[in-house]
Order: sequence, then structure tokens, then C-alpha cells
Amino acid sequence: MKKIYLAALLALVGIADALAQQDPHYTQYMYNMNVINPAYAGSKEHLSFGLLYRKQWVDISGAPSTGTFSGHSPVGKNVGLGLSAITDKIGPVNETNVYADFSYTLKLGGEHRLALGLKAGATFHKVGLYDD
Repeated sequence: MKKIYLAALLALVGIADALAQQDPHYTQYMYNMNVINPAYAGSKEHLSFGLLYRKQWVDISGAPSTGTFSGHSPVGKNVGLGLSAITDKIGPVNETNVYADFSYTLKLGGEHRLALGLKAGATFHKVGLYDD
């Protein structure tokens, strides 16, 4: 009997500590640089925008879909700012992310540069198990 209690306790502890996350899946990372890397913000010499949409398993209910909007621009000699919004839906789970990026670029000499970045934002989860 003690073995059953011990096994049940271990199972509950294992379940209670289980954590997971789901990041949006991209197949074309070169079009999502500032979404992934905040140091990329302001790397172009002009204002840049991106809009992407991906839907998988077409005609299947609850199929994954991801939409992304991003923009970034240099705002000073060595400073760049960026903004991105991502919505990711998989079945009843809907995740929305909004991020702001800050980058600072150090000139190392010649054509060499080192960019440092900081990303801050918010994530909103919704699990719709029931239709409203």
C-alpha cells in the first residue's frame, strides 16, 4: 500500500512541476530577424516593416496558424528601435505576443560592428475550451 501512495505522490509532484511553452514556428528565419534577435533592430539604414502569415494543415479544424507584424528603424547614430506583434493559434490555444526592441551598435573599426539588443514585452494566453 505504501508503494501505491509513493507512486501517486511522485506522479502528482511530477505533474505539478511540468512547464511548457510553444513558440511560433517559422520556416523563413531571414524574414523574421528582429522578431528573433532584438540586436537586429535598426540594422537597416531606413524604416523596415514585415508582415507574415502561415497556416498549416489547411481544411483541418484547429490547425496551427501564425501571423506576425514587425518593424524597426535606426533612431540615432548607434541606436535602433523595433516593435513586433505575433499571434499564434493552435486548436483551442491562442497566444498573442507584443514586444519592443532596443539595440545599440558599437563600431569596432572598418566595416566591423557589434550590436547589442534588449527585448521587452508581454504574452497573453487564451484557452477556449468552450465556444462563447
